Amino acid sequence: MESLVLCLWFISVGLAQMFTGQDPLAKGTHCNVTGQWKNELGSTLQLTSNGPELRGVYHTAVETECGASGQNREARVVGVISEGPQPTVAFSVQWLKGSCSVWVGQCFLLPGGGQVLKTLWMLRSAAESTAGNWGSTRLGEDQFVFVGKAEVADGH
Repeated sequence: MESLVLCLWFISVGLAQMFTGQDPLAKGTHCNVTGQWKNELGSTLQLTSNGPELRGVYHTAVETECGASGQNREARVVGVISEGPQPTVAFSVQWLKGSCSVWVGQCFLLPGGGQVLKTLWMLRSAAESTAGNWGSTRLGEDQFVFVGKAEVADGH
């Protein structure tokens, strides 16, 4: 039985390499979201992954109104991450004046060894009444590039 399991393991590694062109046992074949990320607007995201949980700090380069995100333009990140070589992610922040932002996306490996987080985001501002509901939600997309390992981001 042990030899059958070992044989199936070698076959699965060979098939994975044949179909993806990548050696699944080689270094750099899994996205690692732990570290520092930067998006196209200059906002930074510092993440730590612990099992399925994500924690960290988001520093925004943009605001819907001056002071909406707080004096330091930072918020604690809480989220989840799936398993796999290119995991899906979902994370959120709550800003000082009560709005919330959420991102959902996936970490992709790039040719040459880089990583990118491709995400869609939603920003929800607090509305005064149901009449303001429609205008209180904004949608968009962000692309975060991995800029390197950073100090542990625990969100505190």
